[in-house]
Amino acid sequence: MKPTYSKNACENGFTLVEIIATIIIMGILAAFFIHFMGTALEDSWKSVELVAGEAEAEGKLEEIIAYFTSKINDDTQLDTALSKVVSEFSGVATMEYIVFNSSGDETADISLENRTLKVTIEAPGNNLTTILTQSRTDSADPKVDY
Repeated sequence: MKPTYSKNACENGFTLVEIIATIIIMGILAAFFIHFMGTALEDSWKSVELVAGEAEAEGKLEEIIAYFTSKINDDTQLDTALSKVVSEFSGVATMEYIVFNSSGDETADISLENRTLKVTIEAPGNNLTTILTQSRTDSADPKVDY
């Protein structure tokens, strides 16, 4: 007697060739993925270094501004607040006295009459700049808030 096979019998599963082809394709994709992830991880330290350097530069700039504000609010230091900043922080930041011409461009203030100090701190990625002015000229002037 011959066994009878139903034509409607369902063949479930994958063949060995399909499984091997899938494993090979996944291996190739994994190799590309690992290569690109390695490159991204290798360069990720640069952004951390930039942020840390910029945060340090911002801290130094805040320290300079706070020092200047304390000196300008001290009635005995009104005339020397800018020169105190230059003498105290000259190694940390680049400082120069500037004046603005009628078109708004800055030039070096050779005469030192304007008393506007440009303070620039170099940070990895960009430079931080602020301008300090002798805003109080008389002890009757209101103190500068910081």
